[in-house]
Amino acid sequence: MLELISADLGRFRWVQALSAALLVLAALVFAVVLHTLQSDTGLSDRRAVGLALIQGLAVALAPRLPLPAWAASVIAVVVASLWVDAGLWVDAMINSHLLVLGVLALSVPARQAAAYWAGTVAAGALLAVLLRPPRGPAELLEVAVLAALILVAGAALRALAAARRGLRDEQEATRRQAERTALLEERTRIARELHDVVAHHMSVIAIQAEAAQFRESAAAPQTFAAIRDSAVTALGEMRRILELLRSGDTGAAPQPTVTDLPRLVDSVRGTGTRVELDTDGDLTAVPAGIGLSAYRIVQEALSNAVRHAPGASVRVRVHCDTDRMRIDVDNPLPAGAGGGRAGHGLTGMRERVAAYGGTLTAAPADGRFRVRAELPIREEP
Repeated sequence: MLELISADLGRFRWVQALSAALLVLAALVFAVVLHTLQSDTGLSDRRAVGLALIQGLAVALAPRLPLPAWAASVIAVVVASLWVDAGLWVDAMINSHLLVLGVLALSVPARQAAAYWAGTVAAGALLAVLLRPPRGPAELLEVAVLAALILVAGAALRALAAARRGLRDEQEATRRQAERTALLEERTRIARELHDVVAHHMSVIAIQAEAAQFRESAAAPQTFAAIRDSAVTALGEMRRILELLRSGDTGAAPQPTVTDLPRLVDSVRGTGTRVELDTDGDLTAVPAGIGLSAYRIVQEALSNAVRHAPGASVRVRVHCDTDRMRIDVDNPLPAGAGGGRAGHGLTGMRERVAAYGGTLTAAPADGRFRVRAELPIREEP
């Protein structure tokens, strides 16, 4: 909003400056035309003042009232030629009229400016017929060519200004679109983080709470302690995400990475789910962004297994080479399971993998549901 107000103020000041310059120019035209008419033509002061005033007003009003300004100026030129025996044109009048045409060329479309040029030439032709000056045709041709050059130059400047305005508008539209895209990407990232945190820990808590009623009373404290640990972990991660939103600094707090998978697996084992974790390669060398994505992918895959196949054993394998990481998570399909799983979790996994140019497959195969993600490893900027 402040940028729009600033831009409006800038345009307002620019318009004010142009208006002031135009008024100064109109005053100069009035003074020069008046002095020239009084000194060179022998016109009475009243007539000289009237003609000079018309030309000055025509210059000042041309941008706002183009047709009346042009008409008043060309009529004044014709009247001056009829009053003064000076050939086809009175120099002061035709020169000021050419200035009016120049202002019009900067203010109106090219077709309209061409119509004013044609009207000026027609007025000159009428004077040539009425006055029959010795150099009438030559003077008419000179003015026609000069006026045409002025209009072409004005049209070119007008087109250049329009092109610059169009470029500025396009740049502004591009900037706003980039801001909207960045905002949408940030919302997507936040939604993905919240989903991964809440869905996983709430699934763990739900399974633990459901299983608690079937356990012996002696095991209840251990079960509730596990539920409490999951809730505290979920609240901690959500608090971290909220801190990131408040600070706007994505590096303001540590985030889980692939080296934290053993702790993640232990939390899932607390639900009674059997999880086998097998890692291969130097996980500490994985860049932080890729490590976070790998952690979230495994987290979502385990959450799906806990929700859709409670009590089933889950295998997690993470293989890390120098240039690629492969993640495999699979569990038995529960009886009566459909052909696949849909939801925001798989979408989030695909987005994380796509962000690093990797691949993801998640589908049933040989009686098990398999998730495989491959992420290229390269240094982050």
